Amino acid sequence: MRTNESRLHYFAKISLLAAVVLALVLGLSTPFAMTVKAAGPTDEIEHFIITVDVQEDASLLMTYHVDWRVLDDQAYGPLDWVDIGVPNKNHSDVTALSSNISRIEDKGSTLAIYLDRKYYADEVVSFEYSFVQDHMYQIDRFAEGETAFIYTPAWFDGIEVKDLTIRWNADKAGAWQPDCMQEDGYLVFQASLSAGERYTITVAYPNDAFAFSPDRQAEGGGSSGSGGYEEEDDDLYAVIGGLAVLIIFVGIPIYAIVRFVRWVAEGLGFGTASAGATEKKIVRTKIEYYETCPSCGAGRVEGKDECPYCGRSMIKSKEIVEEKDLEKPKNYSRAGTYRYGSSPNTYIHVNVINVPVRRSGGSHRSGSGSRRSGSSRPRSSCASSCASSCACASSCACACACASSGRAGCSVKEFFSERLHEGRVRVEKKG
Repeated sequence: MRTNESRLHYFAKISLLAAVVLALVLGLSTPFAMTVKAAGPTDEIEHFIITVDVQEDASLLMTYHVDWRVLDDQAYGPLDWVDIGVPNKNHSDVTALSSNISRIEDKGSTLAIYLDRKYYADEVVSFEYSFVQDHMYQIDRFAEGETAFIYTPAWFDGIEVKDLTIRWNADKAGAWQPDCMQEDGYLVFQASLSAGERYTITVAYPNDAFAFSPDRQAEGGGSSGSGGYEEEDDDLYAVIGGLAVLIIFVGIPIYAIVRFVRWVAEGLGFGTASAGATEKKIVRTKIEYYETCPSCGAGRVEGKDECPYCGRSMIKSKEIVEEKDLEKPKNYSRAGTYRYGSSPNTYIHVNVINVPVRRSGGSHRSGSGSRRSGSSRPRSSCASSCASSCACASSCACACACASSGRAGCSVKEFFSERLHEGRVRVEKKG
């Protein structure tokens, strides 16, 4: 017999599913919704460098270095804080490492980084901080006897990341994905991300490499035991049944109506972008670096475009190259940065993006620009686990579109008001 508590739990699930179905159905009609013309990007991230060291207790010491450029200080004002996601709430020892961080406020799934002043258009603020992250691994996740870390760094829905570099200490690592370079004892994963794009890496270790504990796994980790799912089977089947009824009697009729209206509109000449239709575009950039700084003579630091001593650019030449002009072009078909040829200072940077494919109606209209739904974004293994509140599950970290730019004009205007921060962890800057 179902208890009152279980009945409430059941109806809560049904209500949630109803809301999801309604949101999905309404999303189908977005081409006909009133939209606001999208403004250009207000910021870009030149370098997002994450260094990860696995500690003996299997927690991760993570150091984040960010070079953040302000492009527009008019739309939402100057930049004086940023909000960057962390993998989950199980972190500690948040420490500001650069003097331009005035304080850090820990909000559970994100860290609000408050800067020392306001930054305006064309200014770049470089800041660095660290924290210890736990509950990140899964024992026997892919193979018996192996423990895997699956990590997706924070992404930014409205901001391009020109260079994402993850430096993961290679000590005791047995396998990893995707392919990467190894430098100075670290696995070096590199990518460039368009707005909203995500990048996931996996590093696996023997189960005895560190003090892995079943009690400190990422959510959903482990392969043994039922985890209590048998007790929820009845509710699960009921929820699935309820979802099916909602789709059949609510979702499908509304979807058919929307499709019919869209078909009529297209017949009248209103071309739209085909939903979800994209084609892959690969841009390859050949970059040659100076071996030593032409200004001060210092040696080039791997992974850096500027001299760490005088700030002079270390790039000797940079050009877009076609696939036909490359030796073994198949080696440069995945996003990342790769050595090219025999020169230790020449690289090919590969950027892979999905470009929407345009579909036209009965007649061509020069003024019918394509629209992009704010809810559509690239998916990853943890994409569905990030809620709109930026609460993330297990191995993924997120930064909401509004919560990442540090501007007063966000739609959730009071999200970072002082009263909401009361009682939060506050970390003062490091002297």
